[in-house]
Amino acid sequence: MTKKLKQLFFGYLKIILLLTFLILNTPVPIYATQENNNLLPDISAKSAILIDAYTGQILYQKNPDLKCFPASTTKLLTALVAISKEKDLNKIFKVSKTAIMIEPGGSSYYLNEGETISFQDALYAMLLISANDAANVIAENVSGSIQEFVKEMNSFAQSIGAKDSHFVNPNGLHNPQHYTTAHDLGLVAREAYKNEILRKIMSTTEYKITTASMHKKPDWQIIYNINKLLRKNSKYYYPYANGMKTGYTAQAKRCLIASAKKDDIDLIAVILASDDAFADAIKLFNYGFNNFKKEELFKQNQIVGKMMVDKTNNKWIEGYIKSSFFILKSQSSNSQKQDITYQVDFLKDIKPPVHKDTVIGNVYIYSSGNLLTSIPVLSYESYIPQPEVSTLINSAKKGFVKGFKFLLYFLIIVVMMTVIFIIATIIRLKRRKVKLRLRSTKTIDFSSFISKKLK
Repeated sequence: MTKKLKQLFFGYLKIILLLTFLILNTPVPIYATQENNNLLPDISAKSAILIDAYTGQILYQKNPDLKCFPASTTKLLTALVAISKEKDLNKIFKVSKTAIMIEPGGSSYYLNEGETISFQDALYAMLLISANDAANVIAENVSGSIQEFVKEMNSFAQSIGAKDSHFVNPNGLHNPQHYTTAHDLGLVAREAYKNEILRKIMSTTEYKITTASMHKKPDWQIIYNINKLLRKNSKYYYPYANGMKTGYTAQAKRCLIASAKKDDIDLIAVILASDDAFADAIKLFNYGFNNFKKEELFKQNQIVGKMMVDKTNNKWIEGYIKSSFFILKSQSSNSQKQDITYQVDFLKDIKPPVHKDTVIGNVYIYSSGNLLTSIPVLSYESYIPQPEVSTLINSAKKGFVKGFKFLLYFLIIVVMMTVIFIIATIIRLKRRKVKLRLRSTKTIDFSSFISKKLK
């Protein structure tokens, strides 16, 4: 082989090796291998749930009530509680010595004692890079102390139905008494998904913090979202993903609350105690989007029943649902059972007058026997009772009965008084007759008159 051929050979070999290296090291998005089958997803997580973001309908679940350590997914609840209490995102928070006392090696923005930062920037630091110190700063400034804030976290969780959870800190650092379930985190995630501020923050991939008073260097200000589902340079990039929160501790393993939207379907996946939470989430999303379609359960302004509101006039009023309501209908026979049922319950204390759009009942919707949600039933029309003929007749009847009773009582009294008067009159007449009889039988002595005359 000539020298020139050898150079060409090794040149081509280098090019081939370089191309091979680039191909092997180029991130391959997992979503590209979407399963287009009807099989249930095989995930590594010990506990997981896939739900409709708006209705809470469960599409898939694996040990949803198993108590697990949530790690930094806790911070989603922290953000919810904080925003519910403090409305001013521009409010400046102070950093205390207690707030920055966290375990070495944990996620942090490395705030300093005495530093100040806005509420908004602290939220971004907490939710994008999972800063534990930012979570503590938020808790202290919103509620006065971390302990008081934790009480409000538990109270908030109970109020939304997350009854199998207990939290002892706002950041999710490991504690044996800090636990939750996939079902409960699904409830938390739904509340967060409704909040426009949190949805905007959690979908952000890059953010510049400008208010941290001791973080003025440019490389200290830019933060990047660690949710790999959102990052285009990641092999886990998922084009339909739009946010939520990651988590990891050695005890909790990989945890993730993720959300995704495709066409008109919004899904939330909760992954706990996983070996690869991002891969599990993608499998769940693919399963949901491939196997479920939106179906209208109730149409806009649909009549769902009627109730009696006036027994006297035999008046019924119709109840209706004002807005359309959709469920996700399974397109596969292999999907986990999704029996959707509903029950219409009218209130029992409704009395006229009833105005249009008055709440007169509720529709309770169940998924596989579990309460999914409730929708108010409104009155389709107004009803104000008028003095109709039947009402007048009834009133006349009542008046007649009352008048008759009065007349009867009056006649009885008159008769009794008449009888008493007659008896008294008879007694008086009898006494008079007796007196007259006595007078007529009295003897008169005429002898005295004769003797007076002779003299």
